[in-house]
Amino acid sequence: MRKSLTLPVLLLVLLLATGCTTTRWVNTGGYWLESVDTPDHIANPFLTEKGVYVDDSLTVKLEMWDDGFDIHIKNLGKEPLLVRWEDCRYTDEMGTTHKVMHMKNRYLLFGATVKGGAVLDDFLAPADAQDSSGYDELTPLWRIHSYKSQAEAEAARPDSSSVSVTLALQRAGVTDDYIFTFAGEDYQTSKVEFLDEEKALNAYNISLMLLLLSYIIPALILSL
Repeated sequence: MRKSLTLPVLLLVLLLATGCTTTRWVNTGGYWLESVDTPDHIANPFLTEKGVYVDDSLTVKLEMWDDGFDIHIKNLGKEPLLVRWEDCRYTDEMGTTHKVMHMKNRYLLFGATVKGGAVLDDFLAPADAQDSSGYDELTPLWRIHSYKSQAEAEAARPDSSSVSVTLALQRAGVTDDYIFTFAGEDYQTSKVEFLDEEKALNAYNISLMLLLLSYIIPALILSL
């Protein structure tokens, strides 16, 4: 009796699992670091050919990946440098501004102190790009804006655009915003299957209940 119930239940579980995705359309393109904007009082700012920002007090390398940015900061001065994570932000290609998190402690947006001559390495991502399923994953940046149809995505697709990361860096009580702008082009529209988390949770709950019933019902029948 147990075998005859378990097989149909497992087939139903598989059927529920296959319905947990949703089709969306996204626009993706290639980006490169184009410029860095700093306050007027910053001395001798320039961007090297290798994409490293340098001035008299620090160097910053910010490298863009599919789901965020590798960040490397070296404090060239003697005074400590504070990275104010709570004031840093990411601006996407649609002009929407997002708070950011740093991956060495993604749940706390507190400042990080870089002593004189020291180096900070971290990974930066939009705070709302964390996978809410609880897994240690980040949502790709291009998934922040997704569309129900190909036509809708293509209508929103820019020929060229830009995204930026603003780093709020504090020294001697003064906070300066360094704006790293990444230019983008060669946008393409693609279809992607996304996990529908609400459907997945419902399917999990139903599957768990059915599996429990597949064992409880035979036990009740045998006890009669």
